[in-house]
Amino acid sequence: MKTINFTIKAKTVESYLYGGYLFLLMEDGRILYISYRRLIDMLCKRYPQYDNFIQLAFLHNEYFRSKAASLLLSIKEVQQTLRKLWDRATKEIQFEIDFAQIEKECRSMGEWNSMPLDVYMYDMRMFVASRAGLMESRLNPDFNDKNYTIHPTPFEKCFDSKTISVTARAGEIVLAADREGLFHGNALIKDSRVVIDDKSNIPGNSLRVSWSNFDLINYSSATEFRYLKNETANMDNFSEERFRFGDGVERKKIVNFAAHSFDMSDMMARSKVRKENIRYCFNTFGKSFFLLDNGSLVNVLIKKENNDVYYSSYVNKVPEYNAENNKPLKVVAVPNGYVMSFFDKVILYQNGNVHTLENCPSYNIRTYMGSKNYRDIVTITKEDGVSFHSIDVL
Repeated sequence: MKTINFTIKAKTVESYLYGGYLFLLMEDGRILYISYRRLIDMLCKRYPQYDNFIQLAFLHNEYFRSKAASLLLSIKEVQQTLRKLWDRATKEIQFEIDFAQIEKECRSMGEWNSMPLDVYMYDMRMFVASRAGLMESRLNPDFNDKNYTIHPTPFEKCFDSKTISVTARAGEIVLAADREGLFHGNALIKDSRVVIDDKSNIPGNSLRVSWSNFDLINYSSATEFRYLKNETANMDNFSEERFRFGDGVERKKIVNFAAHSFDMSDMMARSKVRKENIRYCFNTFGKSFFLLDNGSLVNVLIKKENNDVYYSSYVNKVPEYNAENNKPLKVVAVPNGYVMSFFDKVILYQNGNVHTLENCPSYNIRTYMGSKNYRDIVTITKEDGVSFHSIDVL
């Protein structure tokens, strides 16, 4: 359950791993990027005895989901050997990269002028949300270059109102804009900045948004939300290169945004969870989690029948959840689990097990469920830098 991890010691406020590069939003306002492979090469050089293992853990998560890996890991002796190697690596690898070592290799994308509230990367674009609105840079990857390089455009504003969070999937970009409501727009416009449709917003508070497959859950408070069901179709002119770092789910596109809307109370009519007992709620991939006023954390499956969306009557309690942690500050999904950040720590819940990733406050936590290569990696941005955790894929 322990992770292989390393840290970059730097004064950052946000970070993002995408398309072969690590993007750093520095405390002094600079937005920088550096080859992620370069960082892993530094780690391999420090621990040559784990070279190939480190590459599998941090660069090629897709291998462990291949048929070849499945056959290999089905051999008991092979899995036992890999398990011992993994456990030894988690104890022996203690690596920090001082930012001064890599600063000259970092390239600049410009500067942020208003403190970033969220960052999201999609279809080779970088979006930075803040009180000043939403900024965008197109990465312009050169796939023909044998070394593979990107050539980011200067940041342009594509939305003027305060933006709390930004996300994208199936060709649609979605913004939570506080009291202005929920906004969306076409994220697949080629060779120009994304345009947000500010005339067809969903009114009311929008503090955060999460996906349930191709549908959305729009939170108006810590305990209130609406389920927005989107209509989708197959994506025309699908390009493997455009989504080189995504997965097959992107073969769909949203053609009718929020075609149907479901109230939280109606969805919970069959559930044993009582709405009045909820202190905080969040969603990860078709499952909703509810922190109750008695301190317990439970999850309930979202069911879909014909045109109806509702919660299952079966309630599953999250094992070993510590009520003393109070409510999570952020929750993100990982394969077969999720990561929660609290005021003073970051905890991984996976396959019924619990492991503390960090015993300190964090600015943000990120996972990369849409990526083939980085699906088992958690990045944690803290006051003194960015930590990378490769979770146990065995």
